[in-house]
Amino acid sequence: MKDSKKIPLHIKIFIALFLGIGTGYILNFMGGVNNPMINDHILPFLQFLGDFFIKAIKMVIVPLVFFSVTDAALSLGDIKRLRSVGLKTVVFFLGTSGLAATIGLILANIIQPGKGVTLGTAGNSVEVKELPGLYKTILDLLPNNPFQSLSSGDMMPIIVFSLLLGFAIIIMGEKGKPLASIINNLAEAMFNIIGLIISIIPYGVFGLMSVAMARYGTAIFGPVLKFILTDYLASAIVTVVVYSILLTVIGKVNPILFWKRAIQPWIIAFSTCTSSAALPVSMEVAPKLGISKEVSNFVLPLGATANMNGTCIYFGIIVLFASQLYGIDLSIQQQILLVVQATFLSVGCAATPQIGLVISITLLTQMGLPLEATALVAGIYRIIDQAHTATNSSGDLVAAVCIASMEGELDRETFNKLENV
Repeated sequence: MKDSKKIPLHIKIFIALFLGIGTGYILNFMGGVNNPMINDHILPFLQFLGDFFIKAIKMVIVPLVFFSVTDAALSLGDIKRLRSVGLKTVVFFLGTSGLAATIGLILANIIQPGKGVTLGTAGNSVEVKELPGLYKTILDLLPNNPFQSLSSGDMMPIIVFSLLLGFAIIIMGEKGKPLASIINNLAEAMFNIIGLIISIIPYGVFGLMSVAMARYGTAIFGPVLKFILTDYLASAIVTVVVYSILLTVIGKVNPILFWKRAIQPWIIAFSTCTSSAALPVSMEVAPKLGISKEVSNFVLPLGATANMNGTCIYFGIIVLFASQLYGIDLSIQQQILLVVQATFLSVGCAATPQIGLVISITLLTQMGLPLEATALVAGIYRIIDQAHTATNSSGDLVAAVCIASMEGELDRETFNKLENV
């Protein structure tokens, strides 16, 4: 009876989110970073709240992914089963990412956010990195040293090594069962640590949102309002329309019931701008959606690194934005190539804030477009990245539901109980 009166976590996060926006707005109105008292004393404390939460998540995310992916590979039981789930997952990720990039491009062509915007003397402060070719991208999936990848948090090599380790233990048969049991227990231990970290999420969300609003204020929406609207509209279409169609057609479930549970990780991703922060909560939500442990432990950690639909949306829009700023027309062929490049680039994106901003520089450089567009967007990237990350994170749960449905691993009775939630 006592537990029923507790405020649900997602309600606490909502409250913290709006309290953060309100607090940040007041601080911005009082001078923001130009006020010595606010800049030197209040903002550092609020930033500490956010940084503490993010660091706690980062502490557990690498061992969580390593043990949960390995455990997921083991729980599938045989190589054929793993190949079936893995192939469906990769195809699903690539297909939805390509579709998201296409939607971003179509809206950028219609709304034309770069038309009528004056850059002035905006400069480029982001370091340009060389875009790796297809062969190098594939080679980079294999770790030179697994322990180095674990210590540096290089997710894709960690996931590949975890899968290979799972394969090897399965092949060992009876001899591998004691090791499999240890890995299963370690994965469970990681979830227990996550349970402790989850309790501080509202405080972290409050700190992060307060700092963002105090620094940027409402003025950030002026110069590139059309860009922000285009980005948010594309993210909304992917989240509300595309995901609902996928859940209905492939998952064969009610999208409204899905969002009753999935809204919680969406809020966390939106607030923190990192899929890694939402991953632990998504993995807790997955069983409540009827997704089997075998599927969720495989799809969700992989999706946090390789399924970047929202980031793909941004890739398409920023390239069109840059070309429109300088009156450069991109042909249909160039835009199709952009979709392909954006899709494969998104697979290697780290689940960290600002990564889309850096990766977009490589696209603009390769296509010979001016980099000033990125400098213009950089000031408000934190705001649009919230939509990207939320779209990325919710897309992982959508994928997990659809893959579980295709594999016959979705408990529809559990899912349909959500109507009473």
